[in-house]
Formats: sequence, structure tokens, C-alpha cells
Amino acid sequence: MPNSQKWWDDFWTNQAHLRSVDRETHETWYDLVWKAGFEYWEDIFETHAPGRSMLECGCGSGKISRYFAQKDYRCTLLDYSGQGLAVAKNHFRELSLTGTFVIGDIRRLCFPDEKFDIVFSGGVLEFFPDAEPAIREMVRVLKPGGVFAANMVPNKFSIQTIADIERTIAYAVRNLIGGRLREVFKMVRHIPASYNVQHVPLREYIRFCENAGLTSVHGTVTSPFPELALPGFGKDFYARMMKKLVPQRKRFDQSKSRWTEIWGITYSIYGIKK
Repeated sequence: MPNSQKWWDDFWTNQAHLRSVDRETHETWYDLVWKAGFEYWEDIFETHAPGRSMLECGCGSGKISRYFAQKDYRCTLLDYSGQGLAVAKNHFRELSLTGTFVIGDIRRLCFPDEKFDIVFSGGVLEFFPDAEPAIREMVRVLKPGGVFAANMVPNKFSIQTIADIERTIAYAVRNLIGGRLREVFKMVRHIPASYNVQHVPLREYIRFCENAGLTSVHGTVTSPFPELALPGFGKDFYARMMKKLVPQRKRFDQSKSRWTEIWGITYSIYGIKK
């Protein structure tokens, strides 16, 4: 695994704010980005999947599975980290949801062939220098006609690259004012360099999916709105703007233009098993 099991256990141990479900309705950048993702994949699954049995590989806190479990999908959640899986279990328990939880490696799944209608992986494949074996294994447990879907935030130039300059300047000013001089020249990145995220072109992931036995593979670069360092009123304004631009965001997410490929932050890809 690109990042060790201990690395992931430490990562989830440090995510204390995720240990309980936030039941309040917020309209921040973070919430709206997740909402857009839920709606994007729900449309894909409702249109193409032959049923509602779903495996999420690399579930972490189980945010995607939690959403679909509330929509009566039968969710199995798998993660390499026991700490991450514990967070997901706790969230399901708090919401009285039913799910199956498995510790495992997506390159060597413990499930039989052709078990699930949907296999989803979010924020995982970008950590693999070679993601093709993991994709092949996930497709193996997918039923014929089932949907494989994945998104990832790769190490690529995007609007977030430019936004990270704004964030770096904003945090530098705060640290300077606060007298934290050692932090003034620290580069702020949406995905820290220490995460070892790979730079793999979208066309390579599409090729991996086709080699694994998927047909009608559809890949786009989505997520046009970057994370910014804004004061409270700025965050509210940004969220309102994002809500008003939902139709434009949906068109962006479906586009395959060179412009959206450069600008977008996230790879979104899906295909149907032959």
C-alpha cells in the first residue's frame, strides 16, 4: 500500500472532529462540495446500476455509504484502517443505519466474484503509483452490468493550485500578525505533499478501467470551486454563490473540454462491467 496501515490509522486518529455525526445543516464550501458529489453519483447509480448492493472501498468515515444507506442501499464498507472503519461504524450507529464493515486491502478483496451491483472508491486510487491491479480487483467483485465508480483528487494543476497561493498568503498574514514567525513562509496545500498523492492523467485511469473489463467508461474532471481562506462573511458569500451556480457546476462536471480538464480539481470516472 502506498501509505502504510499505520499512516492511515494515525490519519484517522487525528480526525477527532469526525468521530460524531454533525447533524446540523451547514452551507459551507465543504458541505456543498460533498452535496454535489452525492447528487452526481446518485444520478449515475439510479440510471445504470442493476440493484442496490454497494461496496465502498477505502470508506474512511463512510460519508458516501452513509448517504446511500439512508436511500435504502445495502452498503458494505471496507477500509485498510481499523481507526477509519471505527469512525464509519460510529456514524452508522448514531444514525441507526445498517451496514457491513470489513477491514481489508482493495488489491486483495475477501469477497467472491460478481457479488455487488455497485463498487465505489473515493479518494483512494490517487495514492497508488499503479492503480490498475486495485481497479481489476474491484471490478472482479462487481456483477455483470454493475457500475464501478471512483473519484480522486490527483496531484495536478487546477484552480485549486491557484487558490492555494491565496491560502498561503492569507495564512502567512495571520501567522505574522500572531507572531508565529516560523509558520510565515509555510506553503499551504489542499493536499499536503506528505500524502504522496500521484500525478496520473485521467486517460490512464480510463485505460485501467477498460483493461479491467469495463465498457462505456466515462471520465471527466469535476469540481470547479476551490477551497479558499476566507473570513466568515466571505465564506457565507462564497457558499451563496456556489448555490446560485449549481446549473453551471453541473454542466462543468459533465463537460469533457480541455478547459474543464485544466480547471477542475477532481477526477470522476465510472463504467459498466461487461
